[in-house]
Amino acid sequence: MADYDDEKVYPKDEFRDMYKDTDLLSCVHAMHKVRARKDKGEETMAKINAEYDVLRIEIIPKKMEDQGLEILKVKGVGRVSLTGDMYVQQKDKNGLFTWLRKSKLADLITEGVNSSTLKAFLKERIKGGKTIPPDTVIKITPYTRASITKGD
Repeated sequence: MADYDDEKVYPKDEFRDMYKDTDLLSCVHAMHKVRARKDKGEETMAKINAEYDVLRIEIIPKKMEDQGLEILKVKGVGRVSLTGDMYVQQKDKNGLFTWLRKSKLADLITEGVNSSTLKAFLKERIKGGKTIPPDTVIKITPYTRASITKGD
């Protein structure tokens, strides 16, 4: 099966070519192995992101502040500087919208539908034989995918 080079970008055509003459069972086994690697990669990425965030949000800012530094030039790395940022969480949507309207900032208000919610809604409507919005309003591109559930 595939031997990966972490530095290379793999276009899908390469994988199409690799599996086009492979029998079904071998493809299923390959998919199973790829999913295991994918799960491991996502776990690894979560750890990398946690380490990166601890360094950039906690450790380095604290150490620079302790040393009275705002900018640090590091050979082979570049310039490290501290930048103010913030997390923002909407606690009361209606209250926020009211405040924005009163402050003449209503142009910040947008309506939207979560894409996952819309997809689930449309799948259920189609499955139930109910009407869906016309293709002038939404675009639906059906496809079939293989999935593996836990088992032997």
